[in-house]
Amino acid sequence: MNDRIFGSITLLLSLFYIYSAFIIEESFIQDPVGPKIFPYIIAFFLLVSSLFLIFKPEPKPEWPNFGKIIEVLVTAVVLILYAIILPEAGFVITTFLASSFISWRLGATIISACLVSAAISITIFVLFRYVLGLSLAIGPLGF
Repeated sequence: MNDRIFGSITLLLSLFYIYSAFIIEESFIQDPVGPKIFPYIIAFFLLVSSLFLIFKPEPKPEWPNFGKIIEVLVTAVVLILYAIILPEAGFVITTFLASSFISWRLGATIISACLVSAAISITIFVLFRYVLGLSLAIGPLGF
């Protein structure tokens, strides 16, 4: 029953995406794809997934224990804080902190999580900023 409820909510969300994409006003000068395609793609996958959940639910779903649910909620809070702190602290620092925490919670040691997170955040910053020429949030330290 839980799958059908979640599938129905997802179906409503996909219909909202379709409606939201439909009301986007397109400008006269734009690329061939336009701004409506991405929301339509998301709506398509949400719609297919929701229909799958509604018409073929899991017969006996297994829910994780309470500790795992709390861990997922803490990770969601970390990602929300990431989005809030990003403009102030900058991309490299916030990405390092968030990815270190998530890597550690996924089973890496704290040292390896920090080393890999530092490499990932610096590499992504350099690629986006200097290779692709895109702007990322710059913190008080200049990166």
